[in-house]
Amino acid sequence: MAIFKPMELMSEVHGKLHSKSKYYAAEKYGTQYTGLVGEISVPATEKQITNRSNFATARANMLALSEEEITVYKEAFRKNPGKYKSLNGYIFAQERKKISE
Repeated sequence: MAIFKPMELMSEVHGKLHSKSKYYAAEKYGTQYTGLVGEISVPATEKQITNRSNFATARANMLALSEEEITVYKEAFRKNPGKYKSLNGYIFAQERKKISE
């Protein structure tokens, strides 16, 4: 006698189904959740505003670097990349550190 086992098409779904979807799926501690992606309804805190402006400033500083400064960063990254895997990530972190000091 044959045993039939139903096939699961999708056992788990995490994130959005496609890029234009308004719905997402997630799992936390064994419980599955679904929700609707929407606009944030509360105003940003002062800390969030500061973080956003620091990010934008660091990005602008990174784009305004001269070739000489980039060469210095390349040499420093080559000698000790630390936890960074890319040169851009390293440069951004150093520029961000300058702002927070």
